[in-house]
Amino acid sequence: MKVTVFGFEDCPFCQKTKRFLQARGVEYEVRDIELDEEAAAECKRISGDLAVPVTTIDGKNYVVGFDKRKIEELLASA
Repeated sequence: MKVTVFGFEDCPFCQKTKRFLQARGVEYEVRDIELDEEAAAECKRISGDLAVPVTTIDGKNYVVGFDKRKIEELLASA
């Protein structure tokens, strides 16, 4: 399972998402949309917007924002 979090350093909801994943022992990659234009373009392609965080599971399913219930559902089904 590959989990990616698109966001930026000063985003409080991005930080919450990363802490949530860490607490569950989930390894994830961080893509900073402020520092990486390619990451910003991919984030926009996935969700249609640059609202963050965007958390993807295996590049197929994604969650916009910090939605614990939805993240848990996607992790369980991966």
